[in-house]
Amino acid sequence: MKKKLSFLGIAVCLLVVSIIGGSIAYFRADSDARNIISAGNLGVELQLDEGVDKQHVRNNGLLTSGALPGTEIAYPVFAHNNGDYDSYIRVTLTRYWEDRQGDKNFDADASMINLVMNNKEEWIIDDTDENQEVVYLYYRKPVTSGMSTGHVVDAIQIGNISSSEQSLYSGLQAKVDVEVDAIQKAAAQDAMLAEWGMDVEFDDNGNIVSVVE
Repeated sequence: MKKKLSFLGIAVCLLVVSIIGGSIAYFRADSDARNIISAGNLGVELQLDEGVDKQHVRNNGLLTSGALPGTEIAYPVFAHNNGDYDSYIRVTLTRYWEDRQGDKNFDADASMINLVMNNKEEWIIDDTDENQEVVYLYYRKPVTSGMSTGHVVDAIQIGNISSSEQSLYSGLQAKVDVEVDAIQKAAAQDAMLAEWGMDVEFDDNGNIVSVVE
């Protein structure tokens, strides 16, 4: 099971022993009550929890500084079905390092950008990408119109980069892109195969129990 999303971007600068003056750019964060960050098809949206500290939100991102290796940045994101149909939801997270010009660094380890997920049991997670960059998450239950999933992620954590690797990461930015899409519950099995290229198995309650490419 695999997929992609365009989510938060964490920009961090590593200097010898710590990351200094880094910036973290997340999804688009609207100022309305729903805290919509991104919209997919069939009316599905990515939203932020109410009450999340947004003091660093700037236009299409969130900026922060002073992130040290091991630092955890709270970012409770979930998908909301704002459409007219009950749907199955998939979220794609793509994490990678880039320089300040926005060019991807292919030598930096994407797994040093840790995804903190406290509700893993609610999702079928495909993190088998050989480069450890792309993570696909399939919400097990169909989401009723007007309802939401549990958190996709709860936070992003900068890995404990060893001193011997600091020169590689110095000046790099860590970025996580997140995308969301959905498939209508009706005739979902055939649609998932056609649209996602996935063979999906359901239990008697309509919950996803396996996803195979």
